[in-house]
Amino acid sequence: METCFGIHLPIHGQFDFHSVLKTSLFAEKMGFGTLWLGDHFFLPARNYKRIGGDPEKRDKLDAWTVLSAIAAKTEKIFLATRVSPLPFYLPARLAKMVTTVDIVSKGRTILGVGAGWHKEEAISYGLPWSNLQTRIDKMQECLRIILKLWTEEKATFRGKYYEIKNAPFWPKPVQKPHPQIFFGGNNPNLLKLVARHGNGWVPNTNMPIKTFKKNVSIIEEEAEIFKKPLSGIKYAIALSYPNGLGKEPVEWIRNVKKWFEDGVTQIILDISGSLLNPQETLKFLEKFTQKVITQFL
Repeated sequence: METCFGIHLPIHGQFDFHSVLKTSLFAEKMGFGTLWLGDHFFLPARNYKRIGGDPEKRDKLDAWTVLSAIAAKTEKIFLATRVSPLPFYLPARLAKMVTTVDIVSKGRTILGVGAGWHKEEAISYGLPWSNLQTRIDKMQECLRIILKLWTEEKATFRGKYYEIKNAPFWPKPVQKPHPQIFFGGNNPNLLKLVARHGNGWVPNTNMPIKTFKKNVSIIEEEAEIFKKPLSGIKYAIALSYPNGLGKEPVEWIRNVKKWFEDGVTQIILDISGSLLNPQETLKFLEKFTQKVITQFL
């Protein structure tokens, strides 16, 4: 991630592909360093009501396909999911998709990973649903396979849920040793995986600072056990407008400064959790750049 500000865009409701592409290009021009997209088949009805979508027709574009298209049109902004539910994927298929976006973008991909939380979408699409710890275990196996495919000439792995045998994987990602991996979620067992396998953690939107610090302590304790440098773990907090960020620029600056002082690496403006349509989003991003980003360059 090249700068300390990112943006999370919806890919549903009023935010069709062309709106998302236009906003992504504008965000890159304004100096935002990362673009994050949610990775779902569809969302709960409340998410559509919030941004003017139709809760009876819960649409959702595919995150990695959209990121690949945006990758071909942008030059600097990093492209990420927030987050891809690994138990919903065949590990090798996801590894290939992320690699492809990394190649198209010339090394600007971040894989955001999680255990999945939306039970309805899993059941609706015929995916197995299990308790949280089982989903975390599946996620860990899936991630281990992805890392092997990215870094080994021929990978073999046999776990409880997944297996690959002498699997070739070419081409490799542009980024070496592999694209950055960010974890989403707040379960302590999941947070420990940040220290073992991850480059960073992106919490739920508008997480209270007290909760954030408590979870960071879990990650850091695990990092000490695995002798992983704390400097190698990044924290990206997501704030919505106006609930998490504040209504006025003076509040924006104060809140952003406070989060940076508390150890956050990047502030993500969560438009998916805000009450802005595509045109309002462009105006908001321009104002935020003028009032805030210029203060932290």
